[in-house]
Amino acid sequence: AMAAITFPDDYPNSVKHFLLIGCLGSVVAAVVALYFNLTRSKPSVVHSLLFLMGASGAMGYYAMWTGLGATYKTTDASPRVIFWARYATQLVTQPALLVVLSFVAKLDTATMVSLAAEDVLLIMAGYLGSTTIAPMKYLWWIASVFFTALIGYQLMPTTADKHAVYKYSVYTVVVCMAIFNFLWLMGSEGSATLGLSQEVGVYVIVDTIFKTGTGLYILFNYDAVTDGDEEVNSQQYV
Repeated sequence: AMAAITFPDDYPNSVKHFLLIGCLGSVVAAVVALYFNLTRSKPSVVHSLLFLMGASGAMGYYAMWTGLGATYKTTDASPRVIFWARYATQLVTQPALLVVLSFVAKLDTATMVSLAAEDVLLIMAGYLGSTTIAPMKYLWWIASVFFTALIGYQLMPTTADKHAVYKYSVYTVVVCMAIFNFLWLMGSEGSATLGLSQEVGVYVIVDTIFKTGTGLYILFNYDAVTDGDEEVNSQQYV
């Protein structure tokens, strides 16, 4: 069963501090992406998606910071806090980032849709696992790991002969997604080996690198990686 959380017994201030940091980082990413998009001669799909990532990330972190995006799971081996808003946010931000990479690398539509769909499936598996108990929840985790590996298998070959910005962005995405799976296993959704503050702290750091860091890196180097071709987005996917 799921119950409401209480402050600060189930939800110490250290957790709230980390979540606030994540929220502020996402706000910065959203503001920068919006500014870059509005000041361009023509709006870019990539910039719009990066704004969506930052804005939805900020909303998700704010929901978790206030306690709205979290619930108290009492049916597991030990009571624990589960952040359902984390999955809601990921459902928007992670596929959006994969679509951004697809646009930047000019991948075909089939590959772009495949990457986004696999990411949706891995997030669904992670969420469903967080609502159940062992041993079934670990089967959901295995499914999430499978889809993560599948995304990496499809993304890594696309870095051949591509701009360094794209390569480093792909490497960052693949590594961060692998860490997310490890955190699920060690955190409150899985074995609860890590304390809540430790889990949230590591998650916020990795997530900030994953979304804010990669997003800003692409933003600041967008013209270089696309050779200044502003029409690539509208012509590649018709």
